[in-house]
Amino acid sequence: MNERIKELEAQCWEPRQYGPAWFNSTKFAELIVRECDRYVAEQYDELEPWMQPGDLLKHFGVEE
Repeated sequence: MNERIKELEAQCWEPRQYGPAWFNSTKFAELIVRECDRYVAEQYDELEPWMQPGDLLKHFGVEE
């Protein structure tokens, strides 16, 4: 697995008062979408004209 995915996964474990930590899959999905959008923004000059920075955030309903 990509190291960046592992870094994002580590940010998604939330402690609970009782029992083991809980993995927040919604947060994980949001972090992946944000990472993809960041990549699109960095590669913007080389992309097809239909892909714009922020399009992935809008498509997946992730607020900036």
